[in-house]
Amino acid sequence: MPEQQETPGLALRSLRQTAGMTLQEVADAAGTDISYLSKVERGKGFPTIGYIARIARIIADGIIAAERTERAAA
Repeated sequence: MPEQQETPGLALRSLRQTAGMTLQEVADAAGTDISYLSKVERGKGFPTIGYIARIARIIADGIIAAERTERAAA
C-alpha cells in the first residue's frame, strides 16, 4: 500500500488540532466557508498559497494564545 503523502491541508488540520481550534473557529476568523476549509484539510480542495498562509497565520495565533493562557494558569 502506498504511503500517504502529507498535503498542506493535512498539515493545517494537525496544527489546528494542536491549537485546540475547531473548523468553525478557523473558518470564521478567516472569513471563509467551513465546508471549503474541511475540503482543504481532507486534500479535496485546491487552495491558493495565500489561502494556506492566511489559515496558517490564524492557527499560529491560536497556538500562541493557548500557550499564553497555559502560562498564565501555571
